[in-house]
Amino acid sequence: MFGVGEDMVLVTFFLITYNQEQYVREAIEGAFSQTYSPLEIVISDDCSTDGTFRIIEEICREYKGLHKVVLNRNPVNLGLIGHINSIITMSSGELIVYAAGDDISLPDRTKKLVDRYLASGRRASLIHSSVYLIDNSGSIEGTRVPVVIEHGMEIAEMALSGALIIGATSAFTRKIEETFGPIRYHKCIEDLVMGFRSALIGGLYSINEPLILYRHESGITASSDRMKQTCEQWTKRKICDKEAYVAVLSQRIDDLVRIGNVDLLPLLKSKRFEELLIRKVWIGRYGFVKLASYSLKRGLWKLFIKSWLREKKWRFFFSVKHIMHKQDNS
Repeated sequence: MFGVGEDMVLVTFFLITYNQEQYVREAIEGAFSQTYSPLEIVISDDCSTDGTFRIIEEICREYKGLHKVVLNRNPVNLGLIGHINSIITMSSGELIVYAAGDDISLPDRTKKLVDRYLASGRRASLIHSSVYLIDNSGSIEGTRVPVVIEHGMEIAEMALSGALIIGATSAFTRKIEETFGPIRYHKCIEDLVMGFRSALIGGLYSINEPLILYRHESGITASSDRMKQTCEQWTKRKICDKEAYVAVLSQRIDDLVRIGNVDLLPLLKSKRFEELLIRKVWIGRYGFVKLASYSLKRGLWKLFIKSWLREKKWRFFFSVKHIMHKQDNS
């Protein structure tokens, strides 16, 4: 354990990796470049099946810097939520800086997060920032400001929102888990849970400047990949998105109950019913009459018709797209 003065904060820089051999070297170099001290760097790999952990071991063997470095490799794949739930137990810092294995933290990132934390009087439970957007080659394409900063959202808006902070930029304290416990729903999107939790207890703070290079065109959500999808792939992605949002709403409901905040519960429960209906439409396992009856009983008839027509429209679009593709190749 580091010795720290009263005006210093022991920080854990926690880098999560999984099958990111193409980018992990730059992510680790970003972690090692941090100017803040005392800093514990934990690099935790979620049982990657590619060369990610081999690269991690190689880089760490060569490291001669001042930061304390801890390596962890999960014996089985925990998934993102399971991995995030384990962060607290693997970290010793008062403030935990979260980093993803395909992004690059700028050298002064930790220093600025700590400065903001201290400026809050240590009241912040989560601090986040803007990002520089980079493509797969590392070229900067612009910046992105988190929705909650850009629109100045109130708590009721945040409760229903599918976009709040950019999770890869966040730093958080143990206060979040001490208050709410681990995330229960493994299909959740972690930043939608962590951002809302921190807002509920008045501990969500921001830095309106980019502190990381954020690789927005990598991974399964890349827009360039979605453009190439078949109807089946697009529908599967749509259903996964709905299931993730329903999981987030369910976790938010649990979190409100845990802290005794009942004012927002009707709003969230109503929204969850709506999203479950939309998922039922897209999943295609329920007949029109059954879904219509379900919708009428819950006062969701208009939403059902809108969702049903939208699903048919997209299937028609992909059918036309397939026919045109065959004609172009003939």
